[in-house]
Amino acid sequence: MINRAIGILRGRFNNALSHAPPPPKPAAEMNIIEITEYNKIPSGISADRWFLFTWIVMVPVTIATAVNAYIQEMEHLSHGPPPYIPYDHLTQKTRRYPWGDGKRSLFFHPKYNAIPGEGYLADIE
Repeated sequence: MINRAIGILRGRFNNALSHAPPPPKPAAEMNIIEITEYNKIPSGISADRWFLFTWIVMVPVTIATAVNAYIQEMEHLSHGPPPYIPYDHLTQKTRRYPWGDGKRSLFFHPKYNAIPGEGYLADIE
C-alpha cells in the first residue's frame, strides 16, 4: 500500500518535471483527433504540477500560517482589553438593537466589547 502511494507520487513528480514533447507533425497537417490527443499531454503535466504545488508548498504554508495566527492570538489574549474611553463618535447609535437591552451587538463578548456609554461589562459589575 505504501509502496503503491510512493510509486504514484514518484510518477507524478517525474511527470511534473517533464516538458511536453514536440508535436509529431505540424499543426496544419494534424486532424482534430490528433490535436486533441497531443493537447492532453501538457494538461496532464500541468495537473501534476498543481497537485505537487498544493501538497508540497501550500499545505505546509497553510499549517505555518495557522500556527503563527494561533501564537499571535494567544499573545493578544494574554492581556486584558484597553481602558474604556467614551468617545462620542464611536457610540452614536440612531436605533437600538432589536434584541436584549438594545445596547449589545449580535457578536457581543463581555470581556472584549464595551457597552456604548457604560464601559466593559466586567468593570460595570
